[in-house]
Amino acid sequence: MNYIQDILNEYTQMRDNGAESKSALQALRPHIEKLNKKQREELAALIRTWENQNPAEKTKPRPHPVIKPLAAKPAADTPPPAPAAVAPQPENAITWVACPNCGKTNQSHEVFCYACGHLLDTRRGEQNTKHFADAGDTMDSGYFGDDSVLALRARGSSETYEVRPQKADHEIIVGRSSSGSAIAPDVDLKDRQAADLGVSRMHLALRYDADQKAVLASDLGSANGTFINGQRVLPKEVRALHHGDELRLGRLILIVSFRHPGEQI
Repeated sequence: MNYIQDILNEYTQMRDNGAESKSALQALRPHIEKLNKKQREELAALIRTWENQNPAEKTKPRPHPVIKPLAAKPAADTPPPAPAAVAPQPENAITWVACPNCGKTNQSHEVFCYACGHLLDTRRGEQNTKHFADAGDTMDSGYFGDDSVLALRARGSSETYEVRPQKADHEIIVGRSSSGSAIAPDVDLKDRQAADLGVSRMHLALRYDADQKAVLASDLGSANGTFINGQRVLPKEVRALHHGDELRLGRLILIVSFRHPGEQI
């Protein structure tokens, strides 16, 4: 029960600080997957009870920006085609997804299967393998290939934390461990005086976007905020990291470095 309570405590803290339910559960996925079926059902019941007792304003998540190519201008003597008719979608239309464990259908906003308690996959299809660009290709500061390494270095220190989000089967969590909790982040900043500098236990999530070849960062409802080059990462916002960025968690500053195959260290 203690481990379940630790997960619940981290979940409710992130929710209280503004994180969406799915974002909080995605951050806790590695810990939830350690639970057996009965424990998952118990955790799901506790979370549903908490959510019912703490109703929040339901807002639609903002879609990620999409860059669309410019359409060629029609010839002067050719009238532009009429826009295709699009059937209106009901405002409250319900979509359903199948549980990968038992096959039962659940509403798409659910994070636990009502039938078996399995944690539903909210990031299906994001882990497709991509290959490193040819040596002759030009890489900008945001490029992060299949073999690249993300290094985070605390300012004023030579120690680095190296991770490969593209190889992980879950989001990489940056934060600090606590002696009172069994939950620990993937990148643990405890030894960098993180608690005194305002770093939350589950502060930041990092994931790999294979299509854009980029590392994406999102704040997990931290108490003291996340800043990239001095600009705050807003709730529900997803930002791409670049080589050389200054990443500030509370008052702890990390320098972001991307390392690529063949580079001299």
